[in-house]
Amino acid sequence: MAPFLKVALPLVLLVVGQLHAEPFFGNNYVIPQGARLGNAANAVVRNLEAAQTQVRSPNLINPTASQFLSAGTTAFREYVGNTTAVLGQLFREVAQVSTDRVTAPAVVFTRLNLSLLAVAQWNQNVTQSLAVLQQAFDYDQNNNTAGFFGFWRDAIGENVNDLAAELRQLGQHIAAIGGQPMNTQQFLQAISADGTLQRLQDVVEAAIRLSTDYLSGVTKVVTAVRAANDFQSRAYSLIRSNQGFINTAVDRYSAASNASYGRFLTAADSLVNHLKDTNQSFVFRWPLLFSGEVHEKLNLLNQSIDLLTGNIMLRTITVAGELVKTSALFKTGDNPLAYLRDEADLLTRILLDVLYGDNYCAPAFITPFNALPAQVNSLVGACLTEQTNLESQGSAQLVSIANNFLRPYVTFVYGRLNICFQQPFDKMTECLDNIVATIDFRGQFFLLDIASQQFFEQVQEDLPTCNDRVLEFVRNAGLRENCGLHAGTPSPV
Repeated sequence: MAPFLKVALPLVLLVVGQLHAEPFFGNNYVIPQGARLGNAANAVVRNLEAAQTQVRSPNLINPTASQFLSAGTTAFREYVGNTTAVLGQLFREVAQVSTDRVTAPAVVFTRLNLSLLAVAQWNQNVTQSLAVLQQAFDYDQNNNTAGFFGFWRDAIGENVNDLAAELRQLGQHIAAIGGQPMNTQQFLQAISADGTLQRLQDVVEAAIRLSTDYLSGVTKVVTAVRAANDFQSRAYSLIRSNQGFINTAVDRYSAASNASYGRFLTAADSLVNHLKDTNQSFVFRWPLLFSGEVHEKLNLLNQSIDLLTGNIMLRTITVAGELVKTSALFKTGDNPLAYLRDEADLLTRILLDVLYGDNYCAPAFITPFNALPAQVNSLVGACLTEQTNLESQGSAQLVSIANNFLRPYVTFVYGRLNICFQQPFDKMTECLDNIVATIDFRGQFFLLDIASQQFFEQVQEDLPTCNDRVLEFVRNAGLRENCGLHAGTPSPV
């Protein structure tokens, strides 16, 4: 812990006895060293108050774009507010001591001592603010913003510790002149020869340099917060609006996909009903004439129908589930716009990094970054349109297979079988056996089964692949790749 946290001046509060009438008003003269010391202390106070003015609205806005930006700005405002209140009062007391012409030395130095005692609590308060500031404003392994104010806290703390050391020397002088009717200016005049005042002035002038740097840093961060909030607000707006467009396109695709799949289900259901009706009407005509081969072939038709129906049911469940997953992926999942939102947060933090040089790439990247959400929307929209067309065409092909191939095929087969009943009675069984030997129900049904399987597997695979392609495009065109920023590494400054 810095030594200044342990400061407790052992000033002796002098009880001045009966003095001559109005002993403290006889000297209106301010010694030159006291005037210089007072000017220096007032310069520190002005810098601290100017910093406080910077963080007051409207100079420092209340960011609304993100929680982390708002939290960091609040911590920054608290840091500056605590610093101005505590250190401003301390150096204000130094200025008062330097030019006081009416008060006893013990009194003014006691007030100064009390203001020093508040520094320990100040250090604790700003340390808490720094922890929030680091979490909110810093990025990757870069802690420039919190680091700057942390270094300044330590430096001004050492300066205050040096100030306390010099005041302890003054405290010894005060004890030595106890009981003498002397105001503070007279006291300073009396002890100025030993170099104490010069050393005190050196300490306060060092504080001027520190407070000047501090004011400059506060001013830069205030400006950066405005720029960062403006960027983040616009970036989030672009991401939200384009996500809305994508959500609408996904919903439109889902409706079209369900319609395409529904057309196939309607055709498949119609086919199955037709096949069952045709088969049943045939079986009930002359069942005693059917040989074992005929019974086996007719049963095979029923098995093919049942297998196709079962597979379609399973695919219906799978396709519906995959459609839900695809919708969630493009709307809320690991999609390109989610990646852009993360990069918007990173760029926001980089825009706050203004205290140790400039990252010229990041601010210059704002314009191309803002163009990316619309590009993502366009690319995803193209994928959804292509997929919609593909599914519509595929569904049309499946419907055609069901209506224009399988249905006529089975109708033709049973038409041939029905001809056998026009043969003489003793020739019917032989006729049925000869025709049944040429029937391939399993192969024909397998065509529709495998075609629907391949088509809907493609439906399930293409859109996640599209998401991967667009995400890769965004990564290649994004901030990290183009500005040399990679997770876990400091930014080039």
